Amino acid sequence: MSLKAETKTEAKLKRPDALTAIAYAAITSAVTGVGFLLTAPIPLIPGAIHWRVLAFLPCIFGVMYGPIIGFISGAIGNTLWAVLGGYFNPATPIFDLIGVGITGLLPGLLTKPNDALSKTGLIKIAVISFIAGIIMVPIVAIGFDWVGVAPFIPAVILLSLSDLLPILIGTPIVVRAIVPVLMKRGLIRWRL
Repeated sequence: MSLKAETKTEAKLKRPDALTAIAYAAITSAVTGVGFLLTAPIPLIPGAIHWRVLAFLPCIFGVMYGPIIGFISGAIGNTLWAVLGGYFNPATPIFDLIGVGITGLLPGLLTKPNDALSKTGLIKIAVISFIAGIIMVPIVAIGFDWVGVAPFIPAVILLSLSDLLPILIGTPIVVRAIVPVLMKRGLIRWRL
């Protein structure tokens, strides 16, 4: 795609109407929550930290649909995962919500769908998503320590193992695979 076409596509992205935004927030949250639930089979700290193959989902939704949808998909999706999986604890609606929400917020703030069209853009997406993951880890670990699920340092280590590698590797691979297709079909029309 040429620079002129990329700029034209970027200019077309507008704010969605309220109903569309609510629908996408619900769908991305459900995909994140169910995705986390179905692909987190290996417990690192049983009942608290599981290796999450799809930890990159909020990052992807942030890149595609903007920081608010990215934040909501991570925050509500992770909470949904905790409720459905039986891992909900008093830290979930505070620390997990904020921490995992950040993994969708920052990529949504600092990257755009057009970044998926170039190697430089994909590196930018990967680095920003990874930094968001690094910010998320201690926030969630504080919550685990606060409610007695896991001490802070082991929680930081195991959360890093469970989420950072999937975010670093999975985000650019999946963004590169799906964003150009969705853009070509006109399915990325707005950002929030």
